[in-house]
Amino acid sequence: MAGQKITLHFAHANGFPAGSYQEIFNRLPEHWNIIAKPQFGHEPHLPVGRNWQNQVQELLDYVALNSRDAPVYLVGHSFGAVISFMAACTEPHRFSGLILIDPPLITGPGTLLLRGAKHTGYINKLTPARLAEFRKHSWEKDSDLVAYFRQKALFANMQEACIRDYVNAATALQENRIRLTFDPLVEANIFRNIPHNLNRFKNKLACPGLLITGQQSNVCKPAHWQRFIKMNPMQHTSLPGGHMLPLEHPQVVAAKLEQTISRWAQQPVNRSPVHPPAAPASHG
Repeated sequence: MAGQKITLHFAHANGFPAGSYQEIFNRLPEHWNIIAKPQFGHEPHLPVGRNWQNQVQELLDYVALNSRDAPVYLVGHSFGAVISFMAACTEPHRFSGLILIDPPLITGPGTLLLRGAKHTGYINKLTPARLAEFRKHSWEKDSDLVAYFRQKALFANMQEACIRDYVNAATALQENRIRLTFDPLVEANIFRNIPHNLNRFKNKLACPGLLITGQQSNVCKPAHWQRFIKMNPMQHTSLPGGHMLPLEHPQVVAAKLEQTISRWAQQPVNRSPVHPPAAPASHG
């Protein structure tokens, strides 16, 4: 519906500040109100902790402060997808739609392994936490960081404009050197606290949902997302790219976001969470 007021909050992947997704934002309708917390996990009063609950609160606080009098749709990538899902389940009447892009989903038997790993160094093998903690975080002021990151495996398939947006969002000149603005220890702690409690949100989603996975993703695999959407009924589609598909194919992702949210905006929203049938009353 042309001109309809819509607010979209985009939650970034771990270590990729919101400005990294500018190529997507540029392709969404001009009349949409696009809001995005620049980076999660850096609020002193909401440090990264158990199951990302403080980051869910960060999201809810940011949306409350920055959303206009319009339907709010949540979109998130990876880490940002998971906290968006938990936020939508926590305050179900606040949101009109949810789009998850290749989230790391640990449900079912895997939650026991993950919970145990958090109490040992094994979490550093299950996640990239240790690599994040000790990543290079400063460079000479005249360094070509677009060229530097382009040679990294994670960035290999990203569009150069997206790498440039990432460099602009994630680094700044400080004390005559270029330094990361996203604290590597925060990034590591986010990995170390990946939620093992997603089962508790079963059937609590009250708005339309879409799960987008990358066709070449090594993170959100069919065994993961199929179990998840049985617990949380929503649509699923796959798009070209790996786990970083929003920065590999921003045009395709933006088109899917616009198509989906525009369709939802024209439909009445049923805000009643899906619940399984009640068990017969016991008279014994």
